[in-house]
Amino acid sequence: MIEVIAILAIGIAILLYAERQSNKKTIEEQSYKIRHLTGNLNGDDKRENQQFLDDYHFEKIVRELKSEDEYAQFEPDDVIEGKAKVKFKSMYGYEYRKR
Repeated sequence: MIEVIAILAIGIAILLYAERQSNKKTIEEQSYKIRHLTGNLNGDDKRENQQFLDDYHFEKIVRELKSEDEYAQFEPDDVIEGKAKVKFKSMYGYEYRKR
């Protein structure tokens, strides 16, 4: 009888812990959405947004470099990305970093 009660108590503790973690994740997701809707972004959000912008601009530069030169399609991607990093730095004043 005591073993059954102990097993039930452990099971209940596990379920409560899982529910707490689920609620914690839901609260974090809602907090993230509210911050973005209201514009009250924290440092992590600002860095994430900046990284998305940097990724977009870098990919745009890569596409431009590939379309400018008819032989660019035969160049290795590393060479084109190197040129794109140089152009990115000259345009924006800081180096592009992938995530």
